[in-house]
Amino acid sequence: MSSMVRVVLADDHVVLRVGMKAFLEEQDNPELRVVGEAGNGEEAIELVEKLHPDLLLLDLSMPGLGGLGATIELRRRESPVRILVLTQYAETVYLKRVLESGADGYILKSARGDELLAAIRAVMSGGKWIDPSLAGTLVPGARKPADVPPSDEEALARLTPRELQVLRLVAEGYSNKEVADALDVAVRTVMAHRANLMEKLGIHNTSRLTQFAIRMGVTTVR
Repeated sequence: MSSMVRVVLADDHVVLRVGMKAFLEEQDNPELRVVGEAGNGEEAIELVEKLHPDLLLLDLSMPGLGGLGATIELRRRESPVRILVLTQYAETVYLKRVLESGADGYILKSARGDELLAAIRAVMSGGKWIDPSLAGTLVPGARKPADVPPSDEEALARLTPRELQVLRLVAEGYSNKEVADALDVAVRTVMAHRANLMEKLGIHNTSRLTQFAIRMGVTTVR
C-alpha cells in the first residue's frame, strides 16, 4: 500500500462528510487525503473518473443513484478504485448485494474509528472487509438451490430504499418522468432504478409489478 491514499467521500449529509474528512486527514497509518466529495452516486462516479482516487468511501442510501448503483456502474466501467461502503444498514441482504456488486468492504456507521481505519487498510491491501458485527451472518458456499425461487419477502428485502420509492410510485401509476419529478432525479436514473428492481423481483411488466406492490403493502392503490 502506498504511503498516501487518495480518497473520494460520497454521502448526502454534508455534516457527516465534514467530520469524516477531518478524521481521515488526521491519520498517518495510512496517510489519507480527501481529494473529492460527492452528494450522490452520479457525482461519485464523475469524481472517480476525473480524479482517479485510490479509495471511494461510499454511503449506501443517497438521493438519485445510491451507493449500490454507483458500485455496479463503476465495476461495469472496470474502474480499479477500491470501494468501501459505509452505511447504517445492518441487514444481511444489503451486505450480500453490495459484495456481489463488486465493493471491497462493508462497514457500519456505528463502527469505531479504529475499525474504520482497519477496514481501509484491509481493502487498500487488496483484501475484503465485513463489519465484525455482520461477518458471522455469511456462510461461504451456502446457497439456495437454483430451482427454488426467493419468497416475496426475500425479493422485497433485496430492494434499496430508493428502489422501494420507485416501486411505490410506478405502482401508483406515475410515468418515468413523473417519478423523476417527484424524487428530483433524472429520468435516466429512474429508468435505471426501475430496471434494477424489476430484475431483482423477477417481474418484467408494470401490471405484475403493481400487483406485487399491493400484495406486499408497498402501496394501497388498487
